[in-house]
Amino acid sequence: MPSSLTTKAGYFLTSGLKRLAGTHARCPSCGGAPGETLDRKAGVTRLQRCADCRLLFRSPTSSARENAAFYQSTYAEGFTTELPPPDRLRQWLDTGFTGTEKDYRHYLAVLAALGVPHGARVFDYGCSWGYGSHQLQHRGGYAVDAFEISAPRARFAREQLGVCLADPDAAEAGGYDVFFSAHVIEHVPSVSRLLGQARRLLRPGGWFVAFTPNGSDCFRRRAPLDWHLMWGLSHPQLLDETFLLHHLQDVPLLLHSAPLLSFHLPEHLTPVAGWSARPDRQPRCLDHVELVAAWRMS
Repeated sequence: MPSSLTTKAGYFLTSGLKRLAGTHARCPSCGGAPGETLDRKAGVTRLQRCADCRLLFRSPTSSARENAAFYQSTYAEGFTTELPPPDRLRQWLDTGFTGTEKDYRHYLAVLAALGVPHGARVFDYGCSWGYGSHQLQHRGGYAVDAFEISAPRARFAREQLGVCLADPDAAEAGGYDVFFSAHVIEHVPSVSRLLGQARRLLRPGGWFVAFTPNGSDCFRRRAPLDWHLMWGLSHPQLLDETFLLHHLQDVPLLLHSAPLLSFHLPEHLTPVAGWSARPDRQPRCLDHVELVAAWRMS
C-alpha cells in the first residue's frame, strides 16, 4: 500500500493534469455543469455546487473506475479499513464493539427511535470489514445483508464475521425494511445512483437511513476548518440540506446533526423520535459534524 504522502501527491498531480486538460469537471451524480465554487485546496481542487442537482462535489472528479481502484487497496482510514488480528477481533466481538470508535449504539438508537422493529431486514451499504453489519445483526436484532466495494474487506466480513454479502443491483427488489449506510455516501461515484438503488431495494414503508459528514452551511459557519477538511480525495462529495431537499422532493425528510458518537444522547435523539411521530421536511439542528438523513418509502 502506498504511503499517505505518496497517495496525496499523486492525487494532486492527477487533479492538476485533469484541470489543465479541462476534463472531469461535470457533476458525477447527474452530469450537470458546475456552478458556485465553495472551497479550494492546493490550487487544483475545488468543492463546487452542481448547477442542476445541487450536489456539493469535488472537481476534478474521479471516474467510477478510479473510485473502485482507490477503495481496493489505497484507501486507509484506521479502524475503518484496517483488518484486525484474530486476538483483537475476538476481544471486540466478545464486547460487541462497546467503547470502540465503531460502537454502533448511537446508530441503533436512531433506528429504534424511528420505530424500526427487531427482525427488520436491513441492507447495509458499505460495510467495510463487517463491524457495523455484525452489530446491526447481533445487537440490533436485524436480519442483515451487506455490500462492500473492497474485495479484501468484503472477504474478511464474510469469512471472519459471517456477514451475508449481496450485490445491490442483484438483491431482491422491494425486499428490505431498511437501507442503511454509515459514512459511505460521501465516497460513492454517483449519489443519485445510490439513492436509486435504495428506492429499488426498499419495500413500501421501508426506511432509508444514512449518516454522513455534515456539509451544511450551518456547520461550515460554526466550524469552518472542520468543514474544509471533510472533502477531498476520499470524500469526493459532501451531503447537505440543499441537495437532499432538492433531490428528494417527494418524501418527508429528516435532516438532523449531532457530534460523532452522540446520536443516542437525549438532546439529539428526542428530535428524531419527534420527527418519526410527525414527519415533515423542516431540517432540525444542523450545527454538528455528523448528519443523519432519513425518509420512508410511500
